[in-house]
Amino acid sequence: MVMRIGGLASGMDIDALVEKLMNAERAPLNKLLQNKQKYEWQRDAYRDVNTKLKTFDTYISDNLVIKNLSSKTASSSNSDLVSAIATSKATGTLSIEGVSQLAEAARTTSGNTYASNSTNMSTLVDGAKFISFKAPGATEATEIEITSNMTVEDFVKKVNDSGSGVSAVFENGHFSFTATNTGAGKIEIKGLDSKGGNDVALTKLNLTESAGKNAVFTVNGIATERASNSFSINGYNITLKKTFNEAAAHDELVNIANKNFENAENKLNEVFAEFEQKYGITLSGNVNDKFTQMNNELTSIIGTHQTAVNNGINDLKNARNTNISVAVTGLSQDAQDFINSLTDKQRVAFAAKDIENDDLSDLNFTHEQAEAFSNLTSEKSAMNVLTETDLTRTAGSVYDNVYSALSADAKNALSTKTFDELRNDTSLSPEDLNILNALTTEEIAAVQDVHDKTNSLASAKADLVTAVTHGSNMTQAKTAYDDALESKNNLPSAPTSTTTASSVTLTSTTNVDDMMNKIKDFVNMYNSFIKDLKEQTTQTKYRDYAPLTEDQKKDMKESEIKLWEEKAKSGLLRNDSLLRDGLSKMRSLVYEAVPGLEDSKFNTLFSVGITTTKNYNDGGALEIDEKKLRQALEADPDAVARLFKNDAGKDKDVVDGKVVDTRGYLARLRGSMDEFKISIEQKAGRATMTDQQYTIGKNLIDTDKRISTWQDKLKNIEARYWKQFSAMEQAINKANQQSGMFMQQGGGF
Repeated sequence: MVMRIGGLASGMDIDALVEKLMNAERAPLNKLLQNKQKYEWQRDAYRDVNTKLKTFDTYISDNLVIKNLSSKTASSSNSDLVSAIATSKATGTLSIEGVSQLAEAARTTSGNTYASNSTNMSTLVDGAKFISFKAPGATEATEIEITSNMTVEDFVKKVNDSGSGVSAVFENGHFSFTATNTGAGKIEIKGLDSKGGNDVALTKLNLTESAGKNAVFTVNGIATERASNSFSINGYNITLKKTFNEAAAHDELVNIANKNFENAENKLNEVFAEFEQKYGITLSGNVNDKFTQMNNELTSIIGTHQTAVNNGINDLKNARNTNISVAVTGLSQDAQDFINSLTDKQRVAFAAKDIENDDLSDLNFTHEQAEAFSNLTSEKSAMNVLTETDLTRTAGSVYDNVYSALSADAKNALSTKTFDELRNDTSLSPEDLNILNALTTEEIAAVQDVHDKTNSLASAKADLVTAVTHGSNMTQAKTAYDDALESKNNLPSAPTSTTTASSVTLTSTTNVDDMMNKIKDFVNMYNSFIKDLKEQTTQTKYRDYAPLTEDQKKDMKESEIKLWEEKAKSGLLRNDSLLRDGLSKMRSLVYEAVPGLEDSKFNTLFSVGITTTKNYNDGGALEIDEKKLRQALEADPDAVARLFKNDAGKDKDVVDGKVVDTRGYLARLRGSMDEFKISIEQKAGRATMTDQQYTIGKNLIDTDKRISTWQDKLKNIEARYWKQFSAMEQAINKANQQSGMFMQQGGGF
């Protein structure tokens, strides 16, 4: 550390001098700090553009993609009876000819308990520790624990808060439990002695059940039911309000139920008949008796066939694993006998030897084998070419090789003849005969056994599949029969009175005004977005207003700093190439056709009256010819909707032999905005990225390194200045001392 000596000797303000000198030296560092600030401002400006891109994309998604651009209005010929709301998918005309029954919720009520809200609930449930509620359609019951201090009021609140699908009310000593949803079925209420335990009769509550009802109506001549009075058909959200033409609607429902039952009964009888014919077993009794008998018989038959298949698998496996010692044509019987006497290990080693020249002692021939081999003379050269496969093969490998080599005619003939019989079948081709005649007697027997076992197993499997199929058909037919019978037996009661009215007709029309407003809103949002980006590329750049250093800010007021930085930040993205390219691509989409719209004259925004403004300085802002747009919407609203939102399920398709982009304008615009966003992220990054992952971040890292270098350099420069001034002070001080000494020696003159 340099010793700092003030200007006592020289009378100079050394601190002020060093500070001024360092201000001049600090100019390059200040320039780096200003550059860093510019990079940070520019990064933030780019990220602000990406935020606006995301906001605009979310607007498109929420208002024009997730919510459909198309808009339709439904009308009902009698909204007092049936009302409807048309979704964008509403198609055709619906006619509600009659409503014989409105949907109602299931309800269970108690007798008079002579209790009040403050009564202890445990006194009313006959010792039950839990009350179980299961609403119609629920998969599981909800159990409410009856605690020792629970009041009736507490119990009602517990039920209503349980999410069981049942709401509870207690008034004038009576409980009422009502299903929260309408539809057929009853509320199952049980007392339990423990959680999931045994039933406890709730005799003190004296519960009375009232089943829920489905809405029963006829639409376009079809009688049907719904669990609710509000439902959707063909894109119409329909609400049934009153019953009318009840008898006709009910009669049609009965006819359909009877017809469905008749069809299900006939199908089940067909299954019974097929079974009787196949297995020669007579089924008797009613439907349930026949089903039980057939099920028992099939269980036995399937078991028998499964055993046959298991046995067949083992038999085939054993047959295929049978070893065959192969004697090559031309070898004598003595040579064949010798080969057959070899063990498996000897065969492997024997096949690897040069029989006439190698030492065969490691084969460990028995005395009989050695003697038999020594008696072979001319046979040895022929045996020298035998491979391990030639010496030992399984019946399976021989069968596979032979069978695969045979022609289709020979394979078909094998279904009625043996391998041995085929060898004398002159109708076969010479190639087939050569393959068969090359087999030895031992091979024929082995491969014939494999063939027979293969056919036997295939037959057993086929029998098993047939039996299992009978069982499956029987189960499906019986289930359909039971369902049809239940529907028939649980038909709603015939109406006691009827209200005569004309059929209610539901129609839909395109809401042109709503579609116009949606498109106008989109254009306004688009133009606002474009204007914002365009302004950033044309902002005035004030070159005389560089970012302020910390030292400069010390001498300025807050208001002055704010005004200065507004000027300094202006024009950061002026004429920026990324923004210009992004705007250009978005602007070009207005005039691009959508080739996926077949037979439509509305395949560009221009064709429906939407163009960019004539003023290029607007940056591609859109303007609408409202008359032309309305005419297009009135002529073909679906085509206009597809122009904006063609969602065929894929980005590319082949049109006229060319691969083209078939997406609608909105999908293309969002795709262009995604590319725009990615290009900005590559330059300015995003909050979750490190500085090393984007261009400006790398510039910041480099600038920080240069700033650090300059800071170290300035420390050395300042130390040098202080060293020099300290040396000067010391020299002046020394000179003063010498002068004083001379004066003393001279007598003070």
